[in-house]
Amino acid sequence: MFEFFIFAFVTAITPGPNNSLLMASGIKFGRKASIPHFLGIWLGFTFLFFVGGFLLTYVPVEIFNYLQYVGYAVITYIAYRVATTSLNKNEKGSAVEKPFTFIQACLFQWINPKGVVMAVSGLTAFNITNNQGAFIYFLVLPFCVGIWLILGEQLQNSLEKNKRVARATYVVLGVSMIASLLLA
Repeated sequence: MFEFFIFAFVTAITPGPNNSLLMASGIKFGRKASIPHFLGIWLGFTFLFFVGGFLLTYVPVEIFNYLQYVGYAVITYIAYRVATTSLNKNEKGSAVEKPFTFIQACLFQWINPKGVVMAVSGLTAFNITNNQGAFIYFLVLPFCVGIWLILGEQLQNSLEKNKRVARATYVVLGVSMIASLLLA
C-alpha cells in the first residue's frame, strides 16, 4: 500500500488540468474565493476513485474513448480561457469571471483525462481496493492540490504589478493543461 501512496502523491502534485486551473484561480481570485474549487477537486476526485472501482468492470472501452475525447475538448476550451484571462481584476466579459464552484470542480473530475487515467491505472496496477485508494487520495489531495492554490495566491500581488509576466503565466498555465493531455 505504501507504493500506492507514493503513486497517489506524485500523480496529485504534478501539473495537470486540476492544478493549473486551481493555480490560475488562486492568482485571479485569491485563496478564499477559490476554496469551493479546491474542495470540489479534493472530494470530487476521491469520489471518482471510489465509484470508479465499482464501475470499472461494467463500462465498455468505447465509453472510455468517448469520455477521453470529450475531456480533451473541454480541457482545450478551458485552457484557452485560462490563457486569455483578462489582466484587469474586475473586468466583466473577461475569459474567466469567477472561480469554479464546488459542483463544477466535482463534475470536472469525470471528464479530466489525467484524473480518469490516474484512477484507472491506480486501480488496475496496484493491489488495493477502491476504498483503500480513495482513502489515500482523500489524505494526499489536500496537501498536493493546496500547494498549487497557495502558490497562485502568492503570485497574485507580484503579477498584478507586472502585466507581461502575468500574461506569460496564464499562457504557460493554459499550455500546461494542453501538454498534460499528451501524457494522458
